[in-house]
Amino acid sequence: MNGQQKTWYLVRKHKVSKQSGLDNVKKRQVQRETTQKVWAIIAASGVKRRWVAKHLGISYGYLNQVQYGQSPMTDSLRKKLSTYLGRPESELFVEIEEEAE
Repeated sequence: MNGQQKTWYLVRKHKVSKQSGLDNVKKRQVQRETTQKVWAIIAASGVKRRWVAKHLGISYGYLNQVQYGQSPMTDSLRKKLSTYLGRPESELFVEIEEEAE
């Protein structure tokens, strides 16, 4: 090989969620506060979150990301959770007004 040595590098690809990073700490905190009641109801029901995720048609990993504020709570997921829990969205999700900077 003409005296040259080839070096191969393993490149890892990291999937970064839409809300990752230090810039979005406040956004994640607000999301956790607004969805706290949903997760409390699910925990109190005794149903495993894996089953909830399967019933909603989403992955368990995605459900965890949403719960901990790593992925945004979409309108479609809000509707699915509302239907699954049999309660109106207005009862499950607290609206928090963000302060202007």
